[in-house]
Amino acid sequence: MLNENAYGVRKRLLFIAETIELARPQSVLDIGCGSGQLVTIPLAAKYPAVNFVGADSDRKSIEAARRCPATRNVRFLMAEELGANERYDLIIASEVIEHVETPKEFLEDLGRRLKPDGRIILTLPNGYGPFEIASLVEGCLKLSGILRAVRSVKRLLWGYPGRIADLVDSYAVSPHVNFFSLGSIRSVIAASTLREVKFRPRTWLCGLGFDHLIRGERLTNWNADIADKLPPWLASDWMFVLEPAGLRVEYLYQRGLYAKLRRYLNQNTWGLR
Repeated sequence: MLNENAYGVRKRLLFIAETIELARPQSVLDIGCGSGQLVTIPLAAKYPAVNFVGADSDRKSIEAARRCPATRNVRFLMAEELGANERYDLIIASEVIEHVETPKEFLEDLGRRLKPDGRIILTLPNGYGPFEIASLVEGCLKLSGILRAVRSVKRLLWGYPGRIADLVDSYAVSPHVNFFSLGSIRSVIAASTLREVKFRPRTWLCGLGFDHLIRGERLTNWNADIADKLPPWLASDWMFVLEPAGLRVEYLYQRGLYAKLRRYLNQNTWGLR
């Protein structure tokens, strides 16, 4: 298992592992797997009797995943290489739904790829939580040029500080386009003929500034543990286990003014406009 960090990478793996041990799947699809280093590969190593497939739309990330040492029970595919008729016992969609244009249709597609008694693990950032607030500040500082100036001075005075984490989750340039409240993501889930089986917040503080403050085993574990005791709307990230419901709740997902502004700022920050 990975060491914990401000983003709760270990807590996420343990959450998924609990589901695997209860559901005992034979096949697992990790959609939007990125480089595979933070979810697919560690899980495949832990559960050698389970067949894992990692899929992503970013070719550079999939090529990196294929270069990583991995067990025989995992393979990595481009998203378009997934068989239309393949069904899985468990589907992992971790930090993906905030990137897709049509989240309800995305969940419906995952539901069609499930076996009848299958499960979906969905994780995503709280669109109004500490991480997204820190990301908003970071984006504004980038667009103004202030962040580049501060980092240049920091490198001049103290040298290059290095990365917070050595593992690269994804090589894709894909900023967030959705910013969910807890109520809105639950409504999207219900509108996708799925229902919530389990819910758990992930971490409290992460993102710009927090990454450098919350380091070391004691602080990172505290940051993950405290999220379980706070109101869910204060967490930076949420984790769900979903199952097919058979019933659809009518709900039309629309981005509000805040989400539209955040999307615009993100696209400008990453030079996508």
